[in-house]
Amino acid sequence: MPLNLRSILVAAPVSGVLLVLMACSSTNGSNPAVASSSVSVSINGSSTVTLGSTAQYAAQVSGSENQTVSWTVNQAVGGNAQLGTISATGLYSAPATMPTSGNVSIAAVSVADPGVSSSISVALQAPTNTATGVTVTGPATVTIGSTAQYAAVVAGTQNQSVNWAINNVAGGNAIVGTIAASGLYTPPAGVPSSNAIVVTATSQATPGVSGNLNVTIMAPAAPSPVTPTAAARFLDQISFGPTAAGIAHVQQIGFEAALAEQFNQPASTFSQPPSPDAECSTGNLHCTQSDFLKVTAWGSDQLRQRVAMALSELWVAPIDDHENAMPFYLNTLANDAFTNYRTIMQDVTLTPQMGSYLNMVNSGAPAAGQIANENFGREMMQLFSLGPDLLNGDGTPQTDSNGNPVPTYTELQVEAFARVYTGWTNANPDGSAPSGFNFTPNWNYPMVPVESQHDTNEKILLQGTTLPQGQSAEQDLKGALDNIFAHPNIGPFVCRQLIQHLVTGNPSPGYVQRVAEVFDNNGSGVRGDMKAVLTAIIMDQEARAGDAQTGDQAESNPAVDGGHLREPLLWTLNLLRALGATPTNASDPYPFVYFMTEFMGTMGEAPFTQASVFNYFSPSYVVPLTTINSPEFGLENTGTIVPRLSVANAIVHNAATGLNIDLSATSPIGQQAGNPAQLADYLGMLFMHSQMPSDMRSALITAISAIPATDPQSRAEVATYLVVTSSQYKIMH
Repeated sequence: MPLNLRSILVAAPVSGVLLVLMACSSTNGSNPAVASSSVSVSINGSSTVTLGSTAQYAAQVSGSENQTVSWTVNQAVGGNAQLGTISATGLYSAPATMPTSGNVSIAAVSVADPGVSSSISVALQAPTNTATGVTVTGPATVTIGSTAQYAAVVAGTQNQSVNWAINNVAGGNAIVGTIAASGLYTPPAGVPSSNAIVVTATSQATPGVSGNLNVTIMAPAAPSPVTPTAAARFLDQISFGPTAAGIAHVQQIGFEAALAEQFNQPASTFSQPPSPDAECSTGNLHCTQSDFLKVTAWGSDQLRQRVAMALSELWVAPIDDHENAMPFYLNTLANDAFTNYRTIMQDVTLTPQMGSYLNMVNSGAPAAGQIANENFGREMMQLFSLGPDLLNGDGTPQTDSNGNPVPTYTELQVEAFARVYTGWTNANPDGSAPSGFNFTPNWNYPMVPVESQHDTNEKILLQGTTLPQGQSAEQDLKGALDNIFAHPNIGPFVCRQLIQHLVTGNPSPGYVQRVAEVFDNNGSGVRGDMKAVLTAIIMDQEARAGDAQTGDQAESNPAVDGGHLREPLLWTLNLLRALGATPTNASDPYPFVYFMTEFMGTMGEAPFTQASVFNYFSPSYVVPLTTINSPEFGLENTGTIVPRLSVANAIVHNAATGLNIDLSATSPIGQQAGNPAQLADYLGMLFMHSQMPSDMRSALITAISAIPATDPQSRAEVATYLVVTSSQYKIMH
């Protein structure tokens, strides 16, 4: 082995010398001829292209497995705006205007051998502006009561404008339906004598050229009857609780009409109590709380106030230490409930209540090296709009490569937003702006700017947006709120919480995504449309899934495993509405004052008394020892469960000061008491969507039957108490 290694080591230099000598000898005389490449390229495609149109070119590479080519226009890789551009796939887009030369050279260059290429000369042609044909596309059937969008493509000309007609009637008419210049067709009120129409698009460039589409007009399908179960579930989601009359009304008019009816209801108005008011001797806040309970128990604008309540638990600003602060805030939330979420962001931000609670009012530009008050700047993003972590479209968190959540914003961005919100103060008594900071609260007007106190430096916000220096307080506020409103988190973050308040505490990701998509676009390109969002929430398949189930089906095999605990405020108002509570004194403007002081605080949810900006309960609260997200259970403990029993007892036995609850023999409930099964079913309709499980129904009938039929009031009281304190009722499915 050593000898072999040595011979190899000795031989190696000799081989190297031979190679060098051979290389040197090749330099004698002329260079040998270089072998020609065996690679070739061929190209095919149109030799003429109309300005503003496209043409597809293809290249074939021979002599190489690598078929990839790069495309050029007049030797410019990818072309340019003057000559036209060409994609990596060979799609040439001609320029809109004629270049200096009316011809261009399109070449395909082999990537395997860049010295090999093939080209084709293309003559650019001006469009003839003469249409050669029109193609109409759109639905072939249209149902009365809906609309249909039609489109037209005009061949042979850049002028794509058309005139629309229905059955040769320009724009259509009331008999055959109308069609707008955009191609949006609205069918007539009823099916025409012939249910077939012809939609025609005629070229404006060449009026003699048109295209047709035959369309069939269909009568709307008969609406499915709304059952008592479906009507009651619907009312539990859009109001402060079903009533017998409300259930019958929704059955009569249907869901869509009921929603439209609520959207058209004007907002109830909250006003500051007179000072002093005898009933508010313990504080005007109690009178405002009474006002809130009165409106939500008896007002017509049920959905508006239900949404306003949800917003008050999202945009938390409990100014309970300022006696007259809340009416303006409640009016703002109610008035904006059906507008746009961007409007809500603007209006609530500038309320003096929010300004006072989160320190935006009288927050001035910070001195060099210092930072502005961050309270509102942080909570606006964390709690009111985006959440602390980036979300997917379905509300689930985005994670990094290590599985950790990705923050939505940085501390530097919080500081930037804090500087945005500087320079706002309390308005003068007449709503005008003072010359400097005003430290006297004005609870009846939005905050106003004091430009001298506003930070005018540059501010770097979310997603690379920068507010330039020198902007006013109003300009910076608009830029900041627009920046937040455009963030992809806002749809899933806000919609998930609205779903939680109205329908279910643990919505599926699919439910969240469907509603968030409507938040992003209401179908007409509008972002944040609250009416569209609320309709999507209430009419979603997950919200309506339980409408057709019996109580036993819903208990053993629910269509959707969801629902939420009735929070104390909602539970109380459900009872009062279903039982037909009335004020003891019809002329008393504040019938709920004593009810407030006696009962509501004991259950942990007196109106507008949140202990912090994080509301009475967290939207992310998970029931202990489970994985179930159910926010309202954050209030459910022995300290709040027992008071609920006391409140139910007082209501059922007509012992709530200021209110009258009639369960006598002549009351609607008392009249059912002669028949235990009939009474159980009536209470099941009022409180449990006619979905009382059969075992509960049997137990209730047994309990009712044990009370003498000669005492219908006791039967009514006991049966009602057993139902409203049951766990089956407390959970809204």
